[in-house]
Amino acid sequence: MTGSSPVSPSNIKNQMTRQEINDLYVLQSRNVRRLKQVQANLIRDINFCLKKNDDFQVEVKSKLLALLYCTLSEAQFIQIVHTPDGFTSAEIQTIKSAKNNKLEDGWKTMIDLAMNKVGDWSNNTDLTNRRNSILKIIDEFIIKPSVLRNKIAHGQWEFALNRENTKQNEDLTNQLSNLDIVQITKWFKIHQFMALIVRDLIQSPKKGFHNNYWVNLTSLEQYLETSKNWTLQNRKERVAKKKQFDKS
Repeated sequence: MTGSSPVSPSNIKNQMTRQEINDLYVLQSRNVRRLKQVQANLIRDINFCLKKNDDFQVEVKSKLLALLYCTLSEAQFIQIVHTPDGFTSAEIQTIKSAKNNKLEDGWKTMIDLAMNKVGDWSNNTDLTNRRNSILKIIDEFIIKPSVLRNKIAHGQWEFALNRENTKQNEDLTNQLSNLDIVQITKWFKIHQFMALIVRDLIQSPKKGFHNNYWVNLTSLEQYLETSKNWTLQNRKERVAKKKQFDKS
C-alpha cells in the first residue's frame, strides 16, 4: 500500500493494548468453558428424555440446545478474534465492525485477514481454494444455523415466518421440524474443528497452518463422512441399549 486511511477518533478510542487483548481472551475462554459445561449437561438431559420416550421434552431441550450452539459460536468467535499474538488491535476492530453489520461478514473478514498472514490468497490458487473451503463450512454449519436460532429466539418454535412476518416460511418451518440432537451435536463438533483451523491460521500462519490444516481438515472430512447417516432413531436405539446395560 502507498498510504493509509486516517484513523477515526472512534477507532482510536477502541484500540486495545496487547495486555487487554490477552485479558479479554482469558475471560472469553472462561465463558466458552462454562458454555461447554452447559452443553454437556443439556445433552445428558436430552438423552435421559430419549430413554423415557418423552418426545415433548426432547423437542423443547433440542431447541434450547440449538440456541446454546449459536451462543457458543458467538462466544468462541470473540475468543478466537482475541487469540494472543494473533490479530492486531486494528484488525480486531475491523472484524468486530464487519460482524456488527452481518454475522457472515464478520467470519469472512476474520478468515480473509487470517489468510493474509499466510500469503496473498487472492493470487494463490491453493490458498484461495483453502479459503473457499473454510468459508463453505462456515456458511453451512455456522451461518445457516444462526437463521434457525433467530426464528426460535423470536418465538417461532414450530412455524417459521417470512422476513416481513406476513406468512409462513415453509422451508425454515421444515428445518425447525427436523431439528434434533444429532444434527445439533454435529454443529458443535464441526465448530471445534473450525476453531482449530482458524487458530492455526493466526498463531502459526507460516508453519502451523500448513502443518495442521490438512490434518484438521482431513479429520473434519472423515467426521462428516462418518456422521452423515446418523439419525435420531439411531441415537434412541443406542440410548435404549445403554439403559438395558445399566439395568443388567
